[in-house]
Amino acid sequence: MSEVTWTTHSAPRRRLALAFLVPALAAAAAATSLILAGSAGLSSRPPVAAVSASTWTPFASPWAESFDLRDLKRQLARAGYRVMVDDRLDAVTRSAFADYLRPGTESSLGLARALRGTVLLGRQNPVLWNRRFGLNRTTKFVERPLTGPGGQLDANGNIRDPE
Repeated sequence: MSEVTWTTHSAPRRRLALAFLVPALAAAAAATSLILAGSAGLSSRPPVAAVSASTWTPFASPWAESFDLRDLKRQLARAGYRVMVDDRLDAVTRSAFADYLRPGTESSLGLARALRGTVLLGRQNPVLWNRRFGLNRTTKFVERPLTGPGGQLDANGNIRDPE
C-alpha cells in the first residue's frame, strides 16, 4: 500500500522537474548554437562597412558608463596587445578593443558609449593585430599611415578598404 502512495506522490515531482528541465535544455541548446554560429562566421578578413547594433538597456544607470581606460588598456597589454597605456581612446586602441572584445561585452565594461561605431570582431589574436597595428611593429618602406586621411583605420578603429 505504501508503494502505491509513493508513486502517486512522485508523479507531480517528475512533472515539475520536467517543467524546469526542458526549458533549461532548450535554452542551453539555443545558446550553444549561437556561440557556434558566431565562431564559425569569422573569416580572415574583417567586414569593411558594417554597422554596430545598438545595445538596449532597460533603464539608464550612471555606473554603467564609468570605466577606467588605463586599467582596460593594461588588460589589453596583459592579453598580448602592444598598446600605449594612457588615458586616450584613439583609433588604434579602438581597433585593439575590436579585436579583443566579444560582441556584447562592451556594455558590461562600461565601454558601450565610448566604442559606439566600432565593430567588435572578438578574434582575440594579438599576434596578428600587433604585426599590423601594435607598437614597435616592423613597417614596410611604403605603408599607409594607421590613422588620419587615407589611413588604415577610420576614427572608430574599423579597418578601411585601400583606396
